[in-house]
Amino acid sequence: PALKKSVSRQLGGKPTVQTHMFSAAANTSSSSSTYESPYNDLFQMMQNNKSPWVKKESDPSSEIPVLKCGIREDVLRFKTTVYDRLMMAPYVQKDEYKVTLQVSMKHLPLQTELEKEIFHQIVGTRFHHAHNDLKLTSNQFASRIENKRHLCWMLDRIIIGAKRLAKETEKDETN
Repeated sequence: PALKKSVSRQLGGKPTVQTHMFSAAANTSSSSSTYESPYNDLFQMMQNNKSPWVKKESDPSSEIPVLKCGIREDVLRFKTTVYDRLMMAPYVQKDEYKVTLQVSMKHLPLQTELEKEIFHQIVGTRFHHAHNDLKLTSNQFASRIENKRHLCWMLDRIIIGAKRLAKETEKDETN
């Protein structure tokens, strides 16, 4: 039941507060009704001060996805540009679907100096030494989602390739 307060003024000018009690059950015509609201669980959660949108930490769906190379997706930063609607053909702006991925060097799973050296040789000028981060750009597809997937795939291939080449180089040096 919820409380509703209303204020009314008496003739003497003093306000009096009247408290009214109401509930959804009181509004039904018969108390023997078997109707059960589909929102009962939601209302129960609200009464317990819980949110239906907050996932429990033990919930496996709340885990952060990880790329094949071992980078967590929450450390990747994506950037894109959004334009207003264009009324003339071709109805899209240049680089409308371009997506940029940035990731800091500290989040890359490169352990040895050889892996890092090979990584720097692969990415070349895409690595900004001043900011100590990698910046990849994709405008290959006519969809931002596909370009984002393409960037994650490229990052996976770069990291896995650098690790594989470092392992092969170390193996060749020991033989």
